[in-house]
Amino acid sequence: MKKFLLLLMAVGLTAMLNAQNADTLKPWKFGGIGSLMFNQAGFSNWSPGGENSFSGTAFVKLTAGYKKNNFSVDNELNMKYGLMKNASESMKKNEDLIELISQFNHKFSKNWSASGLINFATQFANGYNYPNDSTIISKFMAPGYLTLAPGIMYKPAECFSILFAPISMKTIFVMDQDLADAGAFGVNKADTTDAGGIIEGTGKNTKIKMGTFVEINFKKEIKTDLNIESKMNIFYNFLNDENIPNSTPKIDFNWKNLINYKFNKWFSANLFVHFAYMPGDLLLITDENGESKAVPNDKLQVMETFGLGLSYNF
Repeated sequence: MKKFLLLLMAVGLTAMLNAQNADTLKPWKFGGIGSLMFNQAGFSNWSPGGENSFSGTAFVKLTAGYKKNNFSVDNELNMKYGLMKNASESMKKNEDLIELISQFNHKFSKNWSASGLINFATQFANGYNYPNDSTIISKFMAPGYLTLAPGIMYKPAECFSILFAPISMKTIFVMDQDLADAGAFGVNKADTTDAGGIIEGTGKNTKIKMGTFVEINFKKEIKTDLNIESKMNIFYNFLNDENIPNSTPKIDFNWKNLINYKFNKWFSANLFVHFAYMPGDLLLITDENGESKAVPNDKLQVMETFGLGLSYNF
């Protein structure tokens, strides 16, 4: 893990240093943003009640874009990690993301391009079945998601685009064998003996989905220092999925929204809201016997964070 974090830091440093060499990298454009957000609440003899709490989130986005004639490449690396602490609980994470996005476009008319998208996402650290902080339910590359989506992009304006990939592939990785044996995140769980026991090591580490992929992007500076980003993608799986009942659509849905306002060069506020619906990616829970098992998660998932703190664009 330490080597991987050092590698990410090296990539970011290399991008920033190379961005200064405008003569040799003229077709390239580099940029990024780094932020450190804090939230704190304190109570003393407060009659309505309340609990002291503190949270902090670090976020880094690095971008590298290449454009020459009708061909362009857009690369984006997002890294986010957050911790929170309530007075009566131990420290736990509330955000964790590593996401690498590369999109290749070849424009063949004013608003249309042949396009290909590569999206990879995982997390830095272990996740636990809180309040039980002894049961691990996720790790680095457990899960990991890789989406390959070749298709056509419609971009009528610089701030708005739609990518349609009629045939795309989505791979789920669960590289921790204990989680794979439990069937976490929808991979095939371990085989069982005639007596019902688990045959360790027989759970699958990957699961492949094939289907149609659509992604809608909106990114605009509404006014000076106020930016809005919204990205929605929908994946419809053609393949049979035993984890999804026949009455449930075989759809993975993700919609991320970010509103960022900069007070000045160093301070900003942001609101992030993420909606997700992935019924085939099973959720690992601990049952009444203390054993881990994977169960369907066919409800709409919502995550919202708001923060104030340090921010710097480069």
